[in-house]
Amino acid sequence: MSEYLSKEEIKQWRSSLEKITLEEYAARLGKKLEEDKHTNDIVDIVLKGRPVISNETDEWAQTRTERLSTIADRAYAREREIAPSPFIKHHEPAAQKPVKKAAPKPAKTEKPAKDLREEVRIVFKKNLTDREQKVFDYFAQNTNKIVYAKDLAELLDLPRDYVYKYIKNLRAKIEGDNLKNADKGGFILSL
Repeated sequence: MSEYLSKEEIKQWRSSLEKITLEEYAARLGKKLEEDKHTNDIVDIVLKGRPVISNETDEWAQTRTERLSTIADRAYAREREIAPSPFIKHHEPAAQKPVKKAAPKPAKTEKPAKDLREEVRIVFKKNLTDREQKVFDYFAQNTNKIVYAKDLAELLDLPRDYVYKYIKNLRAKIEGDNLKNADKGGFILSL
């Protein structure tokens, strides 16, 4: 019989209902606890049994939050430079407009040509992808006319089933209810 507690005896101590320490249990059995066990745990080898104390404080968390806030503020300011609000009238870079310029409609009177944004007056909740922009431009050129999915499929060079995704996305991104289903099939962009 060994002088140290076996694994089986330790299991019995854990399952007993008696509130007694392991040292007391070992003494009752006339045995000792084996203190010097070799470990392969890298943390125990490196720290040599010392406890790990975190040096992180609330200041660190606060400075991290401040840094994130600063980054967010800079990103917001940069976004305002790139794509200002559509409600503020001033010059925007052409590449950043959600609505690309289209050829002006032939005018009977001598009026200055307006770009599509000024003619259409549609507000978008989000920027459009390239394909959504193509679909929107096609709708804008055919305002108040029925546009069929087959026409859009030809425009995008995609199967007709894929076009419905872009129509759905446009409806979600256009503020208001301007893109509607036509009574006899197709879709109508009304202004």
